Amino acid sequence: MSKIKIRPSDKLFSQWIRLRDRKCKRCHSEVRFNGAGMPVSHECSHFMGRGKEATRHEPLNCDTLCYGCHAYFTAHPAHHLEWQIQQKGQEMVDALILQSNGYKKRNDKAEAAIWREKIKEL
Repeated sequence: MSKIKIRPSDKLFSQWIRLRDRKCKRCHSEVRFNGAGMPVSHECSHFMGRGKEATRHEPLNCDTLCYGCHAYFTAHPAHHLEWQIQQKGQEMVDALILQSNGYKKRNDKAEAAIWREKIKEL
């Protein structure tokens, strides 16, 4: 199984998610920030994985998790699904699954520009 490459737009999107949430959505541990106000801890967790281009940069598909909670959900996908349903509701989870199986043309430069601007807005 090959590892999915992290693109510049992924890094910006991850920063935006962690700035949006400011804490682990499962255990509520706080994200740490550097002197410039950028997140230096926690991770952007994708419910439908980054390999699904249609939901790769979908904010509703992602949550800030600490390393431990992210690792737990990766090892226990059934618990991750159950938690997502509790957090977002069955209808939203079903919509994300459907969206993830759709097509979206990759445009990394446009995605990076979008998330760079959204970071400035926060």
